[in-house]
Amino acid sequence: MKGEQHMSKYPKLFSQFRLGGSILKNRIIMPAMDTSLCDTEGNVTPALVSYLERRARGGVGMIIVEFTSIDAPRGMGGNTQLKINDPHGIPGFRNISDTLHAYGTKVLVQLHHAGMRSVFVSGESNVGPCDIPSANIHGLTAQEIHILTDKYAIAAKNAQDAGMDGVEIHAGHGYLLNQFLSPKTNVRTDEYGGTIEGRSKFLIEIIRAVRNACGPKFLISIRLAVKDWDPSGLQIEDGVKIAQLIDKEPIDLINITTGLKYKYIGASETQDKPDGNRIPLAKAVKPFVKTPVAIVGKIRTGEMCEQIITNEDADLVCIGRQLICDPDWPLKLKLGKENEIRRCLNCMEGCYGSISAKRGVRCALNPNVGFESIYDDQNLPPSIKPHKVVVIGGGIAGMQAAITSAQRGNSVTLIEKQKKLGGQMNLASIPPHKELILNAVSYFENTMKREGIEVILNCEVKPDTITAYHPDTVILACGSMPFIPPISGIERATECWDVLANKNVPSSKNITIIGGGNVGCETALHLIPHNNKVTIIEMLPSLSNGQESSHRARDLEELENGGVQTYTSAQIKSIGKETVTFTDNQGNEITLKDDLLIVATGQRPAGNDLYNAIENMDIRIEKVGDALGIGNLRTNALSGFMAGYHA
Repeated sequence: MKGEQHMSKYPKLFSQFRLGGSILKNRIIMPAMDTSLCDTEGNVTPALVSYLERRARGGVGMIIVEFTSIDAPRGMGGNTQLKINDPHGIPGFRNISDTLHAYGTKVLVQLHHAGMRSVFVSGESNVGPCDIPSANIHGLTAQEIHILTDKYAIAAKNAQDAGMDGVEIHAGHGYLLNQFLSPKTNVRTDEYGGTIEGRSKFLIEIIRAVRNACGPKFLISIRLAVKDWDPSGLQIEDGVKIAQLIDKEPIDLINITTGLKYKYIGASETQDKPDGNRIPLAKAVKPFVKTPVAIVGKIRTGEMCEQIITNEDADLVCIGRQLICDPDWPLKLKLGKENEIRRCLNCMEGCYGSISAKRGVRCALNPNVGFESIYDDQNLPPSIKPHKVVVIGGGIAGMQAAITSAQRGNSVTLIEKQKKLGGQMNLASIPPHKELILNAVSYFENTMKREGIEVILNCEVKPDTITAYHPDTVILACGSMPFIPPISGIERATECWDVLANKNVPSSKNITIIGGGNVGCETALHLIPHNNKVTIIEMLPSLSNGQESSHRARDLEELENGGVQTYTSAQIKSIGKETVTFTDNQGNEITLKDDLLIVATGQRPAGNDLYNAIENMDIRIEKVGDALGIGNLRTNALSGFMAGYHA
């Protein structure tokens, strides 16, 4: 074992670690992240087991199952959330523990109550530390606290009966126990409020109750907020003191995180936040506790993990969304295959807030996420009769289609009209905070090379081009083209794609952008640093519709801070040589003068003529990605996967 560990570039990361009475095979933890893969009653499903199995197979040392209600249907943090207060659910959790233990992976269940953030609606009040009549919040009485404490213990015993190695008590991210810890939300004057000791009392009583119910060998982790994002909430100095208080209790791990959200900043970092954003929190706590410490927060490289452990900033590292994006991240690091890692974009498109979306966890770059019970990405069934496939277009949909088809044993050729691969991903990487998208292009390009896919660049496909390849199947992934609305005078406008693609960014100009969708707003963000005065005119009631909510809120704030004037529910009346006239949401007519007019009014699928021509040649052809219907990275990657799978 030791010799094997030292073969790795990261010997500390892949060293064994004793956690309580358990031995972890490495220092990597997959933290609890909601998936919405349970059923509507909060029970474990085959989809959830398969999703977790895929991460265990990838080599992670311990997995903490997503937030799980101890008081369902009360106190739930989402409409589709696991529950563990009902013993009838124990067999489902046993399926998880048996499956993950087969890989030598330790597994905990995160025990959760949302408190004031609960979604339960039944005519009852939600509960929290204090009464807030205006928000229909009932402050828990001491007796009610004792009842909930018992429910945590019952839930923990259910987890133990299901074969789990332990539980994690969720005291972060603005949920009930964090609400008790934070001076912003806990202004009680009884024994459960006031001092740090008082605010920590509820958590400490839960720890003791769980330990009493489950015995000395059962692991207890505390997901501890040591600092609220809200500047008027818990500060790190008090967070360290709370960590010291629970360090005296019979716990096995302090899993450090943040607390009450502030504006758009919540449980997961947006793209603008630096990698390792929460490491300083662990560094502040670690010297003052004897309990092992884990840290989370945009930790995505082996170098950073090794440095964290070497510097003794933390004992264990939590790798979250990177393991959603690439479940084989641990094995690829260990085996020296870092160049094969599918790097997380931190876009949160599909993997964050998926409960409200009611679709289950997804990933922008990994189309297999959420479908592990249907498709095994490592063991795709070989085609019974391998055949020739031609993919037209080298964007994300085309590249994914080519990869999936090749993995099934087909002979695949991809033809791209530009001189490089990536399609619109190359444009999408230009606005602020989007640079990582180019890493994704490299990942797909390198994967195609490993799969032996023939790639032809700088070639515009004509019908006779296709006949030369004698394909059995053609996959049309030629993307989309900008849609230009039929407004008189708009011909003087510059297309937003051209602005993003031009290395000479306009500066010190009065710029009007017609269209305030994702691309229009990102074009404005691209222009702000160059001393431009930007105005956005959007016909819909709001800007940047369809973007992931945290990043949308961030972009809207940056637009406001950048001095961008925005008009929504606006209607263009006319476009002059240097002016645009429109009505605002109040019906007022406004005329703006500009030095540069940019149009960002959406896209339309491309390639219909080519599709029809090939179809008339009696060749099977399928559209994917934007050629089928305008989407985003996530929907287009999935579209490519499905077409490639069935090609």
